[in-house]
Amino acid sequence: IYAAWDATEKGTAIQCEWNNLFTAYEKQWPELAAEFTRRMKGELPADWKDSMEKYVRDLQAHPVSLATRQVSQNCLNFLGDKLPELMGGSADLSPSNLTRHQHSVDFTALNAAGNYISYGVREFGMSAIMNGLALHGGFIPYGGTFLMFMEYARNALRMAALMKIRTVFVYTHDTIGLGE
Repeated sequence: IYAAWDATEKGTAIQCEWNNLFTAYEKQWPELAAEFTRRMKGELPADWKDSMEKYVRDLQAHPVSLATRQVSQNCLNFLGDKLPELMGGSADLSPSNLTRHQHSVDFTALNAAGNYISYGVREFGMSAIMNGLALHGGFIPYGGTFLMFMEYARNALRMAALMKIRTVFVYTHDTIGLGE
């Protein structure tokens, strides 16, 4: 049975083929290859820390009273063009939980270059897909819904916590009528 399931040779050949393809890709598109490598290593852009610290200092110097979901969207607006690895989405509540930022582009069957997924009313599916994106690498997935709908996503949320993966769950106000 071990021999039937042994994929060592096949895996080695596929890995060698991938390495050769990526070497050719690096030669033809060095900037894109460097970006891919950075993202797959889970590293943030070089200027990330300085720009984020400046942003926080500016916020502290000019405090405003806003709902947390509005503050979250402001942060996403700031981060959207600085972190191309951000992949956002919402379980059919984008206008309410404000997870769509000014740099959001819909990810669709016709546009695989998008950075925002409209999941529909599928909290568990959204959360499981975000976990898959995080485990694959190259993305920092985030998605939002109302806090009261977290129960539908509980198992995916639990798995993200157990695996300690880089998935951001945005849970805003707990009902349609409450919470600012």
